[in-house]
Amino acid sequence: MSQSTVWIEHDQDALRLRVIADTLPAYVAYVDTDLRYAMANRMYEEQFGRGEREIVGRPVAEVLGPSFENVAARLRAALAGEAQLFESPMQTVEGERYLLVRHIPDRDLAGQVRGVIVHGIDITERKRSEQVLLQTEKLAAVGRLASSIAHEINNPLESVVNLVYLIETTALEDAEQAVRYAHLAQQELARVSQIATQTLRFFKQSTAPKLANMAELIESVLTLYSGRLSNSNITLERQFDDTMQILCFEGEVRQVLNNLVGNALDAMRLGGRLLVRTRRGFDWQTGRIGCRITIADTGEGMSPATLSRSSRHSSRRKASPAPG
Repeated sequence: MSQSTVWIEHDQDALRLRVIADTLPAYVAYVDTDLRYAMANRMYEEQFGRGEREIVGRPVAEVLGPSFENVAARLRAALAGEAQLFESPMQTVEGERYLLVRHIPDRDLAGQVRGVIVHGIDITERKRSEQVLLQTEKLAAVGRLASSIAHEINNPLESVVNLVYLIETTALEDAEQAVRYAHLAQQELARVSQIATQTLRFFKQSTAPKLANMAELIESVLTLYSGRLSNSNITLERQFDDTMQILCFEGEVRQVLNNLVGNALDAMRLGGRLLVRTRRGFDWQTGRIGCRITIADTGEGMSPATLSRSSRHSSRRKASPAPG
């Protein structure tokens, strides 16, 4: 009689846990060591369009279909005893959704892994909001870059217009002076051509990272601001390692550097000093050698509101140098 009572209590506990799991706004499942489902909650069933009998006892690969490849390695790592936390796209009855997934190893009393607890939260809307914010920030950066380029191109073009006028008025009276004016006009046009070339590099798309000289990358950005630097009474100090090469997407690195230099110049409206420095760096977490870029200015700095917004949306970018 007591044994039957114990089993009834166990069944009631399992039922309570199942009711709790079904009320959670999350994907909850249990996967055994054979990568088969031992349990799945209501949301799991609904989102993958299968009933309990079509999930429990079935291989994970069969239930998830093409999405299994997104989690297979993670599940095996969890079965090896390593807890997992990652984001992954999944194909559901509602189409592709992004989940924040946890794989938690379940151990017996001896400490052996006997299965994996799966917990997933739908973060699709958050991912979409992040994409919208990213696109907005990119458009703002492009607008600032376009404004800087227009300003840098306008100055030499104005010089060319003035020089052409001087050539017209002095050609008959002083041929040598007209020739000097013509040479100056050629220099200004070469400057415009250089700016146009550097601008095209900003938006050059690459399918794979390539080796790039760090000093040349930075100089290509500073070229776009040379006129503004001289007109704003800003002293530029360079401290480059001319031999340092990194493996990167050049266009993306240029855009990051452009934002940093542009922010520095905005902070020094009354003049100042801009330091641009490269050094070899070391990532203590991964052990990888990289490049540390310092862009420092003597400007007024960011307001508390701007600093708070910047810290929320900042991200770290790392680049590895070429072997040898």
